Amino acid sequence: MKKLFLILILLFSFAIFAEEEEEATGDISGSDLNPVVRGLNFKLAGGILAYVGKAGGSNAASPIGTAFKFNMGYDFNINDAMVIGAALSIGKLQYNVRPNDADGLDQNYKDSPWYEHYSPLSVGLDIDLTWLINPRWEFGAVIGFDYYAFGKTYKSGSTTKTNDGNIAVGGGLIFEYYTYTRRFSIGTSARFNYIIDFDGMSIMVTPFMKYSF
Repeated sequence: MKKLFLILILLFSFAIFAEEEEEATGDISGSDLNPVVRGLNFKLAGGILAYVGKAGGSNAASPIGTAFKFNMGYDFNINDAMVIGAALSIGKLQYNVRPNDADGLDQNYKDSPWYEHYSPLSVGLDIDLTWLINPRWEFGAVIGFDYYAFGKTYKSGSTTKTNDGNIAVGGGLIFEYYTYTRRFSIGTSARFNYIIDFDGMSIMVTPFMKYSF
């Protein structure tokens, strides 16, 4: 949890610093700076991760883990109100679990899908379709395809066969606010993921900060 709080504090502090800097040097007319809502962008996101079903509950050493992602993408304006975005992502997940110890150790979690502590590298593709509610606020849907590498789990229904990596497919909602710093926006993504061949499900909520060129 300390890592999560540190990520959130860094994101918030950086956004505040950038906004104050732009306001101090920007628009001499005193009018609002027009936001940049399309083009190449970089996004930094960090938040919480929680697995549900067999993966969660008594098989979790900690009920909530952390997720950290860095995205590079491009936003296209379909019309004045609709934006479609695509981004490649790389990140790190951390979830403390009780591994399956079917060999009869003191704590035996034979139903656990976890082979070891789950700290995979995440590489993926995110696609979102959003609507500009007004010139500052944006709301829409996001889908994602991720590969979790270096995070070993048991295959669904097995206590001997393992996955060296897992493919996750998910979708959810995204909210975004374009700040008066013009190129900076902040928001939150909430996503539900299904992990294939592990038969697990996860919920990921990640506040983010984005810079658009």
